[in-house]
Amino acid sequence: MDEDPATENIVKKVYVWTPFLYLAVLIAALVSFARWYRGKKIAAKQNQVPFFGRNVASETYHELTQHEGVNPYVLKAALIRRGAESIRRTIKLKEVTPFMTMLYQKGSIGDDLWERFQNAQQLEEEEIKTIVAETEKYKSGWVQKFVPLLQEVCFNEALRRRYAAIDDRKLKLLDAWNVEIDDKGMLKNPILTLKPTLNTAPTASKTSAK
Repeated sequence: MDEDPATENIVKKVYVWTPFLYLAVLIAALVSFARWYRGKKIAAKQNQVPFFGRNVASETYHELTQHEGVNPYVLKAALIRRGAESIRRTIKLKEVTPFMTMLYQKGSIGDDLWERFQNAQQLEEEEIKTIVAETEKYKSGWVQKFVPLLQEVCFNEALRRRYAAIDDRKLKLLDAWNVEIDDKGMLKNPILTLKPTLNTAPTASKTSAK
């Protein structure tokens, strides 16, 4: 029994479109899985303990941008503080990268800490890109002077922190040794030094032979 020509055409069209339909279903499934997996990874990263503490400078800048009528100079100052903090964290990450890599390869640190470290690197890279984009909004070409300014602010703050740490250490040592100093940094109760004493023991007198 011969098949109807219309039916044959439909069957041929189905055969022709079947691979494309299969490919479309496969692509849709892969896209759905990729979105689900990406969302799962993002949720896992958000639940992880951050490698650094709170980024107060970034939070302050975002809070200022949410308000209207803020002085542009205030926003620029907040952006500089945000950038300096990002530079500080980036430098710190570069300093510890060889040690973290070596410890991870030796199995001295777990996967959780290693993932936190890698996440911190990615976050700081994105943070710097965002800061550069924000810089161009205020003034075109400002980024050429902005980055050296951030480095200078970062180094000055590092020196200030070290000086404060030295001063704090000094106070702790003075308290541990029970030493008091005045406003000029002089000792209130100077430590008595022992002076060498003369030998007062009687010496045998020499008698001349007669």
